[in-house]
Amino acid sequence: MKHKSFKHPKHHPHWGLRRRLTFFFAFVALMAVALTTSFTLNAVYSELFPHDLHQGPFWKNGGASDPQFEQARDIFRRVTGRAVLAGFLSFMFAGIAAGIVTRILTRPLLALTDGAKRLEAGERGLRLKVVPSQDELQSLTEAFNNLVKGLEQQEAWRRDLVADIAHDLRTPLSVLRSEIEAMQDGLAKADNSGLDRLHQQVILLSRLVEDLRTLSLAEGGGLHLQLEDVDLNDFLQQTINSFIPRANEANIAIQLHPVPDTRIRIDSKQMTRVLNNLLDNALRYGESPIEVSVRYINQQCVITIRDHGEGISQEALERIFERFYKSDASRTRKENSGGSGLGLSIAKAIVEAHNGILIAKNHPEGGAVLEINLPQGASQV
Repeated sequence: MKHKSFKHPKHHPHWGLRRRLTFFFAFVALMAVALTTSFTLNAVYSELFPHDLHQGPFWKNGGASDPQFEQARDIFRRVTGRAVLAGFLSFMFAGIAAGIVTRILTRPLLALTDGAKRLEAGERGLRLKVVPSQDELQSLTEAFNNLVKGLEQQEAWRRDLVADIAHDLRTPLSVLRSEIEAMQDGLAKADNSGLDRLHQQVILLSRLVEDLRTLSLAEGGGLHLQLEDVDLNDFLQQTINSFIPRANEANIAIQLHPVPDTRIRIDSKQMTRVLNNLLDNALRYGESPIEVSVRYINQQCVITIRDHGEGISQEALERIFERFYKSDASRTRKENSGGSGLGLSIAKAIVEAHNGILIAKNHPEGGAVLEINLPQGASQV
């Protein structure tokens, strides 16, 4: 089924904005000239031909044959001619000036219109020349250029996102395909070991899809938070306890520095996911001990997770919360976690859904620091 192409209605150039403004300014100038000429001639007429309230105009009382009247009439005729000529020249000058000024004023608007059409047609790398005047037109042009730049960044981000998703899906799918084909060809047995390998790849795929769904909901404002009052010390301790076996295997200590009688309103399930991601990164990249602490600054609850590793490179600090960002030359991956590269992006989105901020930085004495800044009455946006 063919779709009819949408055609913009044709606008007659005679009634374009530039011509309408020129016509309007010229009309205003004409009215101003007409009024000025009329008042001027009326004043001259009143001076040359005085009117007596009791006797009427002097030419009706014999003044019409007076040489003084003839002289006054000749003067008035000459003044009228010059006034009309001056008015006509003023109107022509005002019309020309209106056309020039209107052209100067509307030139950025026409450039914006042309730029919008080129952008609609698919042109990229488009930038309009910013007018030198410090006015609304300059601000509008700069806003258009920033909009185009933002669209280009969003388009590049979407391309990279699709490529990253395809890359992360390709690996487990390739493993599944090769394993299944090997079983079909009799090169591998469909025993418990083989099924376990297939199951692990399916879990990896499920985790990636669930991570993408969670990130999409969180960033789109569709993540529903089940808020509840939580004892922060107990909550942190329970989360840390789930990492103790893994930390013991890696010979890393996890230390909690609690604060007395601390309660906060959060979604414990989602915040557990945040802490799991942060502790997982600390165990994977950091050195012992890993310190978890809580403090309050200006009505903000700050949960800090610090490791004693090599810290985070400057490049990674700028990109650490980007989707699928995994590489960090300054930190050595201790194990192949099979992570999707979305953990920190999801953690950031969940924290922001609580009206909070997630910050990554390096400690002055060494090691990476991740801070969760939450309002004491954290709530959903």
